[in-house]
Amino acid sequence: MPGLQNIINKAGSIEVNRRKVVGVQITRNEIPRTSLTPTRQPWQFIIEMPNSLRWYNSRDIIESLDYIDRYTPQQVTFANTCLDWMFAYQGSFSGAEISALTVASFSGTVLRLNNVPVKSGGFVCFKQNDLIQIGANPYPFTVVGPYNPSTQATTLGDVTYSTNTGGDLYITMNRPNFITSVTASGITVGSSCTFNLFCPNMPTYKLIPGGYVGNDTTTTNNALIEFSDSFNLYEWVGGAA
Repeated sequence: MPGLQNIINKAGSIEVNRRKVVGVQITRNEIPRTSLTPTRQPWQFIIEMPNSLRWYNSRDIIESLDYIDRYTPQQVTFANTCLDWMFAYQGSFSGAEISALTVASFSGTVLRLNNVPVKSGGFVCFKQNDLIQIGANPYPFTVVGPYNPSTQATTLGDVTYSTNTGGDLYITMNRPNFITSVTASGITVGSSCTFNLFCPNMPTYKLIPGGYVGNDTTTTNNALIEFSDSFNLYEWVGGAA
């Protein structure tokens, strides 16, 4: 199992940062002005690790972290049974219905899905913050709400079957598409999505003797692992195509 996946699975806390790049100025007469710099809005996770890893059965994790160091990305998920609640799919499509959906287009922040099964008007297809991944590309986007192509307006809220337009679902996503080939791709949703992350601050580690490990006959004076910092994981979007 990759080193970063182990770190996520064993996290003591997870901080999520998806803030846009915004400039704020206050004029002399105290009128605030803001400006937005368009970016790919990469996911950022700050992982705090408890000092509970034991050296004797974590050396493979340490070796993997030392190997990838600060410059190699790894694909990870939050599908671990301890964390699958974090990005669980909130809509009502079955797994088979999700598998049948395909991407008709993804322009700007507007995703259009086709092969939508017939449902009642109030059927919830997606809820806000649901993750959608395009094909095998490890770059999750989150649902903001339904998009109306006639008025070119976005509504914050659930994407229901009543927002179906001409047999397709139009959804506003949290960030613009930066994947070059999306047409006819399938989608993955919820905690099954994968993230492409690297750790630009890769912490060092300290061994603290005294992590005793015993069996019926032998007690070993082992060590606990203490990391020098949190793991600041950053989405690797430079290889997106």
